[in-house]
Parts: sequence; C-alpha cells; structure tokens
Amino acid sequence: MTEFWMELQAVDSYQVKASGILTGADRKIITMLYQPLMGAECLALYQTLFTEVEENRLWSEAHSHVQLLNMLDISLKALFEARLKLEGLGLLKSYVKTENDQRFYVYEILPPLSPEKFFSDGLLNIYLYSKIGNAQFQRLRRFFADEAFETDTYSEITRSFQDVFEPFKGGASAAEPVSNQVLVDKVAAKEIEFDDASFDFHLFLSLLSPGMITREKITKEVRQTILKLHGIYQVSEKDMPSYLYRSLDSNGEIDIVYLRKIVREGYTIENGAPPKLQMKHETSIKEEPEVKETLNDEEALQVYLESITPFQLLVDISDGAVPAETDLRVVEEVMNQQNLPVPVMNVLIEYVLLRLDRKLSKNYMMTIAAHWKRKNVKTAKEAMDLAWQEHEKYKRLQEEPATPKNTNYNRNYQKSTRKEILPDWFDKEQVTPAENKMTDKEKQTLEEQVREIKERLNKR
Repeated sequence: MTEFWMELQAVDSYQVKASGILTGADRKIITMLYQPLMGAECLALYQTLFTEVEENRLWSEAHSHVQLLNMLDISLKALFEARLKLEGLGLLKSYVKTENDQRFYVYEILPPLSPEKFFSDGLLNIYLYSKIGNAQFQRLRRFFADEAFETDTYSEITRSFQDVFEPFKGGASAAEPVSNQVLVDKVAAKEIEFDDASFDFHLFLSLLSPGMITREKITKEVRQTILKLHGIYQVSEKDMPSYLYRSLDSNGEIDIVYLRKIVREGYTIENGAPPKLQMKHETSIKEEPEVKETLNDEEALQVYLESITPFQLLVDISDGAVPAETDLRVVEEVMNQQNLPVPVMNVLIEYVLLRLDRKLSKNYMMTIAAHWKRKNVKTAKEAMDLAWQEHEKYKRLQEEPATPKNTNYNRNYQKSTRKEILPDWFDKEQVTPAENKMTDKEKQTLEEQVREIKERLNKR
C-alpha cells in the first residue's frame, strides 16, 4: 500500500461526482450494514462528499482537501485510509491527474449494494457476521426483510402501455440532447469482484476430477465464489477441490450456499473464530538482519529489539509461553499513554525485567517511559544509551518507598512540602550523570539475555 503522504497532500484539489441518486434507503444500508465494516470516519467522509454535490446536480465545486480535514476533524492519514476503505468496499472511485506539479482528484460516489445482494454476497456478509455477532446480524436481516407476498391466488389485470394510450400521430421530434450534458440517473451498485492474481486456476483445474465436476460447471459465479473463499479463508488450490466435491447436491450441481457454509465452519474450527476485515498496511520488504560474529553484545541486543514486537519479546523471554494478561495490559497501557515507538518499548521492557527480577511494575515503567518521552527517544539505541546513563537514578527511584498520603494538610503546607515528595534526581542542582556501571549479577544476567537473543536470531 502506498504511503499516504506520497499520494495525497492537504493542498491537492478535489471535486465530487455523483453516480446517480442516493435514496433514503441507500443511506440506511450504508449506516446499518457498511458502517460496522468501515467505521464512523468512513461513513462521515462518504456522507460529506455526497452532501457537497448539490441537489439534482452531478458535480460539486472544486476545493482543497484542507476543507475536508477541517469538516471531518481528522488527520490526513486518517482521511487517506478512510478513502481507501470506501474504494475497497465499492462505494467510491478515485481519479487523479497532475498538471504543473499540482494534483487534481475526482471522487465518484457509488451507491451501496441492495440488502438482498449484500446478505447473499458471500464476502461482506461474512465479515459483518464476524464483526457484530449472530444476534445483531439476524436483527439486521429482519430490519431489511419483510413478509413475502404470495400472488398464486390472485389474477394479474395490469394493462400495458398500448392498452392505455393512443398511438403517437404527431410529426414533431424530440429535442436533440446537449452534447456536454449528462442526465441524472439511478445506477447499479458496484459488486466487489476478486481477481485471480493470488490463486492459480490452472493448478486448481488440473486437480479437479472431470468425472466429479466438469469444467462447464465452473461458471463465472462459481469462479468468483472460489476467489472470495480463497481471499477470506486462504483456502489453497489443493484444498479447494475437496470442498467443491462436498458441496455437490443430489443432481451433481455445485451448491454455492453450502460451499460457503462448509468452508466457513472449517475455518472457524481450525482458528477458533471467524475472519476479521483488516486493511493492508505498507510493509517494507526487508531481509531479516543477519547476526554477524563481529557484532558485540550491545549491537546484537539492539538488532533484536529493533525487529520484534513487544508481544513476541515477552514470548521469547518466557521461553515460548503466552505472556500473562496482566503483563500485556501493563505494556499496552504504557505504550498508549506515552506513545512510545515499538523498539523503545522493547528496551523499556528488557530494562525493567532486568531491574525487577523478571517482573513488570506499571508505576515504575510509566515513570521511566514519561522521562524517555520528554527526552524524545525514538530508537532502541537511544533508549539503551539513556537507560544505562540514568541507571543509578532509576535504581534510586525504584528503591524509594512510596510517600504516604496525608489528608490533613492545608494549602500552605502542601506548597512548602511539594519539593520533598519529588525524587531527588529532579533536584535543581546540577547532577553528574551516573557512570555506566553494573553489578556483577546484572552483567551476568545481561550476558545471558544477549546469548539467548543471538541463539533465537540464528534460528530464524
């Protein structure tokens, strides 16, 4: 996925084009069925773009994206991701042209699928079910459904046009249409279709037994169903034939509804939960760094902490065991509140575990994290250097007993004693940075961790 700042800038101009008329029923469909999949920001963007097109008009005026950012009160990155979601869900088409180093965008608003098409789509309805659960899913089905009207006992008496109106006898012809104008029309919704770029149909067909299923039965609808099942559940070319054999009805025809059902049930049993709809994110394709013999202990540790997630770090430290939920909550809360980069958070976890005998303390971590945030620490190396530079100060901070709260003090007493409750390394006096000295036990522990890290990297 392209980095948003390379494809979109706030100063870029845009216009909105309406593909037909959006009805009140369409708005309900977008709000009730699409919003759980794309989020409130996407819904707000869709409705804002459509509102910009005046009534009974197909085009809006040109504006810069600054207007959208101000109206929606979101960042440029959030706007770009919301646009991508609308495009992926078939609700928006985007066009761009560049003139004199300036980009001009056209956003074409598309109507949503009808409830009947949505709930029989085999793609969006599956992700909606996974998102909201069975009870809410069935409630939405009832919301967009009604009792079937049986006409078997009725006789149709509808007259045709020729039965009602006299034949045209005049000589005048209709006015010629203006060449640069397009009349407003109701257009069909764009159904989501998958390509076969990631699915080898030649291999799949070679594995399919002609005695069981002939090639003629792989219709366009069946083909799209296969591609969607591959995209959603990652069913391989080798496994797909067995699912098709099981989906054959008594007449030897492929039952698409049953095919979706058995694939969904197989995935849920294997993974424990239905699939979730997630956006693709830009991931740079990098070769995993090789740990060379020339790396010293600190460099090996730095490489490791730069290339791993906090969750995997805790797993590795626990020799493959799933981290405790309490530890994960502590790490998540510290990361969210202090907004630390992942490598810096990894260094903090390693340091705290080293200092506190393999235990995580939320208050201790939060204090150091806040200090690193103020220092604008961005990389693992910066965090490691600062950790050992401030090592003696952090030790005193951890060793200081909590100051008991006294509820019977007045404001003047609070002012006079405020300095006393601060850690002594916050004193205004100039403090000489502590030397990077560790105890023998700490050195031994660090050497053991580095040795384990090298072994894990070499196994990759």
